[in-house]
Amino acid sequence: MTALLSICGLSVVARLAGGDLRLLDDVDIDVDRGRIVGVVGESGSGKTTLARTVVGLLERNVDVEQGRVTLAGDEVVAPGVDRTDRVRGSAVGMVFQDASRSLNPLMKVGTQLAEVLRRHVRGITRAEVERRSVEVLAQMRITDPARVLGSYPHQLSGGLRQRVAIGLAVVTRPALVIADECTTALDVTTQTKVVGLFRTLVDELGIGLLFVTHDLMLASDLCDRIAVMSGGRVVEQGAADQVLDEPQQEYTRRLLAAIPSWS
Repeated sequence: MTALLSICGLSVVARLAGGDLRLLDDVDIDVDRGRIVGVVGESGSGKTTLARTVVGLLERNVDVEQGRVTLAGDEVVAPGVDRTDRVRGSAVGMVFQDASRSLNPLMKVGTQLAEVLRRHVRGITRAEVERRSVEVLAQMRITDPARVLGSYPHQLSGGLRQRVAIGLAVVTRPALVIADECTTALDVTTQTKVVGLFRTLVDELGIGLLFVTHDLMLASDLCDRIAVMSGGRVVEQGAADQVLDEPQQEYTRRLLAAIPSWS
């Protein structure tokens, strides 16, 4: 069966005045429908560059040197090829690290959801926009959707803002969602709720989720598979319990050893 997302031999370089800097080196990762793949590693390992490559949000001086990215078998990224504008926001949703920055502070939540729906769902009616906006906030386990729809982002708690950001990513019913360190700024209790929400969304909607995080324990709670990155390369990947219980690479063992123990 064709993977929902297939990243094959992907290498990405930054063109700098002093020469080229390789950001990703021959990366291979697949994400299937209804599955969660965690991409873990320390800062600078290439996790965010990978996520941004998939959705076509690279800086102007950053190029795909080799490899390709396919979505449901269709090529969207390759050297000299960028078809991400066709799928970003419709077939692929993105949740960023800081919800307060990804939400427009001058627009009410309802207006932002409506804008996304009108941009990506052809021919949608006003009634359908309203229905789906309420529906997606209910899916986010928001108990008072009407109040949130009429609120500005600054009027919401950090946890609610992050739920709204996730709602914006899934309101168009994409096949794939990419979450880039989206729980980092949250307290532990809220983080746990958001992780549970992702698991529910994947199970109920059958989407694929690429979950980028530096937190191995968080990945172990959520992900079906884990890819460990270091220096722009995937150094180890496999089933989550296999990678965490029987790590084969020294780098993975060092990451696990760095996790605080409270015993």
